[in-house]
Amino acid sequence: MPQNPLRVGNWELKGILGQGGFGEVRHWINRTTNQEIATKHIKGTIKNQTSADQQRTLITRWQQELKWTLQFQMPFIVAGISLDDNAGEFVKYLKSHHIWDLPVIILEYCNGGDVRSLLQRPQNVNGLLEFEVREILGSLRQAVDFLHTTCRVCHRDLKPDNIVIHRLPNGRSLYKLTDFGLARASPENTIQQSVVGTRHYYAPEVVDTGKYKNTADYWSMGIIAYEVATGVLPFIPHQKAFNIHVNLQKKNRDCIAITENYLEPNSFHFHTEIPVGHHLSLPWLARFTKWLPLALDYEYSQRGALAATDEVQNGLPGPAIFTEIDRMLKIKVLTLFSACSYKRLEYEVTPSTTMKQLNSFIERETGYIWQTNYYVLPTGHPHKRLTKSTTPMDLYVEKWCDNSEESRNPPVMVYIFNITDKCTYRAQQPKMPNVIRHFITHSNYMKLEKWLKDHLISEMHHLLNTEHELVKMLLCGFKEYALTLEDEILELQPFAKAVELKKDMCCGAIQQFQLLLTDAQEQQKLYLPDSGEWQSNLMKVSKYKEVITFVEKVINHYESTLRGVRSVSIKESQEINDTILGSDIYKIKDFQRNYLNRVDVTCEELANISLKFAQARHAFIEDIKIKHFRDGTNQTHLRYAKLKDTLKNAHENLMAVQRQLLAHQLEMLPSANRKHEQPMYQLNNAMSRLSFDVGNGIHEPAASLDAFDSLSAENVIAKALSITQLLESEMDIDRD
Repeated sequence: MPQNPLRVGNWELKGILGQGGFGEVRHWINRTTNQEIATKHIKGTIKNQTSADQQRTLITRWQQELKWTLQFQMPFIVAGISLDDNAGEFVKYLKSHHIWDLPVIILEYCNGGDVRSLLQRPQNVNGLLEFEVREILGSLRQAVDFLHTTCRVCHRDLKPDNIVIHRLPNGRSLYKLTDFGLARASPENTIQQSVVGTRHYYAPEVVDTGKYKNTADYWSMGIIAYEVATGVLPFIPHQKAFNIHVNLQKKNRDCIAITENYLEPNSFHFHTEIPVGHHLSLPWLARFTKWLPLALDYEYSQRGALAATDEVQNGLPGPAIFTEIDRMLKIKVLTLFSACSYKRLEYEVTPSTTMKQLNSFIERETGYIWQTNYYVLPTGHPHKRLTKSTTPMDLYVEKWCDNSEESRNPPVMVYIFNITDKCTYRAQQPKMPNVIRHFITHSNYMKLEKWLKDHLISEMHHLLNTEHELVKMLLCGFKEYALTLEDEILELQPFAKAVELKKDMCCGAIQQFQLLLTDAQEQQKLYLPDSGEWQSNLMKVSKYKEVITFVEKVINHYESTLRGVRSVSIKESQEINDTILGSDIYKIKDFQRNYLNRVDVTCEELANISLKFAQARHAFIEDIKIKHFRDGTNQTHLRYAKLKDTLKNAHENLMAVQRQLLAHQLEMLPSANRKHEQPMYQLNNAMSRLSFDVGNGIHEPAASLDAFDSLSAENVIAKALSITQLLESEMDIDRD
């Protein structure tokens, strides 16, 4: 922004948005309405640098561009603006200060810069995120198709510099095509002439014959798509134009990239797959590499059309190059992270995809049996957790495809943990690129050419960034795991309280039964066949009390487990996240600052970077705090899983104890002809009509009072003993 801002009426110059060989674009704001605009100007110095013929051509093109910017009104093309009458003074000023008294082109202002500036950010040295690549490719497809079909115009200068970004208040970005200075009308049967465009983006036929038509824009689309996906141009951009063109003539239709052989200078590799690091998911990468040959076909007469061996277009309207983009953009990729195998997974899902298919894929990719896998959905997921009716499409979250730092979205849509008694974490070795491996082991004193240095630094950056993302996924997964486990344990709380209430009721019933036995022994008011039966009932009371004791321990264990996940797992996961993620363990920021713009880098430096990376990775994988957390949380999960069954078993046994106690009381009542003489009978008769409701939202049927419908005393005792064994062997509850 100028130190003394230029003001014309209500309009203030904010700065220069961009400059080229012939012109520049300026940024203005209306201080009254806050309207922002961009104005495009021809540099005044151009008059002394061009011939009269060139000036006439430039004026004609300028007038045509002005017309088209006002004519082309669609979301993916920067629109021209006609200011209202109140801006007459401002418009007059612009024209009076413009070369040849030409009108200044006034455009809508896009606040996010252009795609070139986006690619030049350090974090994008290996290309943009898949979400951004999709957005750019989709927008470019709409804009170019609109120009070709509706406006019958060939743009002729497609490049990242001419795709500008407008960031919306909701965080989304619109990508818009601009700069029609080289565009020309192109009827279907007309071949345009003159070599235009930026060197690496114009089509081969421009060099061959100087003649081309709309398919020249397809080539530029392919180059842009490859560059935004990888951060580099596809065809040996460091070579001279002649060498590039000679090698392009040699490539077949399926070739999408050419690289120089770093072992044999001036020999080249022709690739059908992307040979450098990128951020694309495997399912989308497969479709993307299938689409690229459509755009990068050397034969311009066939470019943009499906080959005879490809699938039929199925009657879709428009050239295949556009309809295939439409198909590609519809692909939905479910992103997952397997914590135990330390691996990111991607799986294409459709409405017909089943959980069985997804589980089989995960089992094949991780080596863990799918029945032992536990899915954790990040906080804010539309589906809180999996149910029997959950489908893979339910797990997919459209807005989470944007996993950039700015979005604050989770790094993946699903975390996977393996829940077994001896859960093992198998972190795979990082995929060290062969080119880096070669130069740090065999060429310690070799002087690297700039293109090779740039390639090595780019590949090292991709390795560091990939490992950083894995660290982020693991730590975020641990945090979500602890929170999810807390939620599940809390869901047991009403049932645990119901068991506790049932336990209290059983204690009262046991105490009442003891009183009845004492009364029967001392006063002979109740029926006892013989003293042996009385002794047997006393033994039953003792067994029933054992059940109560161990149920109390189960309840205490539940409360202890809940406290543990809150005070240990959740707290530890937060501390680990803050400590490790906040420290940038691979020093990526330092790497970007020290090496991305370096003129020269030695093999010895690369070896040192690799060594420090390996040490940092080993320290992270073997970190004691992380091991303690993951092992502790796994054990907590196992205890929780057993608690669910144990609480249910405890509740059933308490119900059985209650039924048996009531049955014993009924057996102790006097014969029917003495009912009216026994006051105690009235008490027991009232008790026999009681129904037991466990409360707290968990309801069971009223307990059966029929002695023949009750469990036998032997079965109740057996049940109690089974609880004892379960608690001692599986729950690790101390008898003390």
